[in-house]
Amino acid sequence: MPYTRVFWLAWRDLTLEFRGRAGILSVVFFLAVMLFILGLAFGPNPQDLRKAAPGVFWVALAFAGSLLANRAFGLEVEDGTLDDLLLTSGSREWIYFGKLLFQLLLLLGVGVLLLIITAGLFYLPLTAWPWYLLTLLLGTLGYAAISTFYAGMLARLRGREVLLPLLLFPLVVPVVLSAVRAMGDLATGVPVGEVASWWRLLAVFDVIYVVACGLLFPNILEG
Repeated sequence: MPYTRVFWLAWRDLTLEFRGRAGILSVVFFLAVMLFILGLAFGPNPQDLRKAAPGVFWVALAFAGSLLANRAFGLEVEDGTLDDLLLTSGSREWIYFGKLLFQLLLLLGVGVLLLIITAGLFYLPLTAWPWYLLTLLLGTLGYAAISTFYAGMLARLRGREVLLPLLLFPLVVPVVLSAVRAMGDLATGVPVGEVASWWRLLAVFDVIYVVACGLLFPNILEG
């Protein structure tokens, strides 16, 4: 697989995304407002807010993932550049991994911002922030693997914005639940050794999703 093409594609998409800025800023603003409203809904009790923080954080990030995934291939279809990518010589797995890297980096950036906002609104202690980032990395990798696959499959269909969450969310439930449990244990002071089982589970999901989607992706493009 031509790794230079993977990095080039991810870099090009990131450059276009941040050059426009409207898409990513609207997503971050929407999620910040959603977190603020949920913070008010759960009430002023710091303990209740802290318990709800992991679930609220990952629900918000899942919404962000579904909104951003459509942009990975939507811009290619609108600009007519998807066919140019398909005409490139060699296997087509590099298209998937380039888009996956783009989605992963984008979600990690949004996730860090959401983590800071969640910590401020939901009294989430950041003393274990390196382990939060590890959970974020493992969770977003599994999520991005599935969202990139379905975004490519639905790229040429009308109504892909509606279809993508319907297909995506059932498959990412194990990833989201494992990430919520890991972050919840960290927030309540559970020893890192006991949280490691959730990280191992997330790593297993990541390997399965990335390998399976990478192998199947050329077939769905041809279809």
